[in-house]
Amino acid sequence: MAPSQVGSVEFAASRFETQLVVVMGHTQCGAVIATLEELQGRTKNQSRNLRSIVDRVRPSVETLLYGGLEGSHEALVRATIRANVRASVNHLRHGSELLERLIQETGLLVVGAEYSLETGVVEFFENVPDVG
Repeated sequence: MAPSQVGSVEFAASRFETQLVVVMGHTQCGAVIATLEELQGRTKNQSRNLRSIVDRVRPSVETLLYGGLEGSHEALVRATIRANVRASVNHLRHGSELLERLIQETGLLVVGAEYSLETGVVEFFENVPDVG
């Protein structure tokens, strides 16, 4: 996650006492697909801006791509989208002293989810209790 994204979450959580942060990926994610295409050697000469996105997503994708995940291209895309969301959730939970403190002191929840562009359904990766 970019520092500006973490900062936005920190601002919302500290200023507005936000109790739930949802990191939501979505099917057909262009960032994940662009990263897969680059790592598989199917894309060249990406812009500097696209490369910055690919570089942020790369660690999540590499783990699955080179970790022996088997199956169709669609299964790989879905698994990498979810891995990227989980990495972002982990980064928010453990990469910000402010958010770590709010998790401990106020019960701030940071969870991952995936939105299906095809069906409109949101699937949470873990149970989200009622907050408020």
